[in-house]
Amino acid sequence: MTQNNRDFNMDSDVVEKLKAQGWIERFTASGDRLREAAENYRSLGFAVKTVPVREMAGDECSACFEDENDATMLILTRPASSPKDDKSNEDT
Repeated sequence: MTQNNRDFNMDSDVVEKLKAQGWIERFTASGDRLREAAENYRSLGFAVKTVPVREMAGDECSACFEDENDATMLILTRPASSPKDDKSNEDT
């Protein structure tokens, strides 16, 4: 279920910093699907972090996400009991 290959070219600094903190890339979503996925991951014991896709550098594949009104988010998770768990990095 982990997405190791990227569908678009994200800002490697953002992604790499999150990965160094133990976050795992899952997928992109928006609206009801985003809320549902976040709730499901939390119910399974994961901490959930979301990052706006429009804030990440991209190529022509990510152009659709650059609209300032686009609420598409990258969902990342890590075990909630992680020793690196920092509530300031967790979305509520």
